[in-house]
Amino acid sequence: MAGFTNKGKAKILRAFFQSESTPTYVYIYLVTGDDVPDADTNTLSDLTEITETGKEVQLQLNTTDFDTSTADTEDDTSNRGVMQIRDVEIAGAITAAAYVVLTDSNVVEADREVWAFWFLGSSRSVDGDESLKISNLEFNLLE
Repeated sequence: MAGFTNKGKAKILRAFFQSESTPTYVYIYLVTGDDVPDADTNTLSDLTEITETGKEVQLQLNTTDFDTSTADTEDDTSNRGVMQIRDVEIAGAITAAAYVVLTDSNVVEADREVWAFWFLGSSRSVDGDESLKISNLEFNLLE
């Protein structure tokens, strides 16, 4: 399961149609399945964040972090627009990560708006000397 939150949808529309400013950076976080993100999720405080150190990844709004691939175009067959986040690795101990969420860069971490979410397929845990590689986080705009 993946999707945009209603906050994320509104942000995309305001940024494009009303020239609302966008942050320089956005973040992805690992969260547990205790509070499942959905379209109505508003802020990071609505979810249970993985508390081990360094489990957020800062992304810049550019073509490096939102990388170029064959999917970064219109898809006339499936009637959608597609964008993808670059592959990331999160090192160190991780316990029970079930979702990845994309947030804004609010100074107060708990108040960061959740704009999108992805299910990892199952709850993931790794030991302290390992890392979790997250690939192919795609955005799909359908109508």
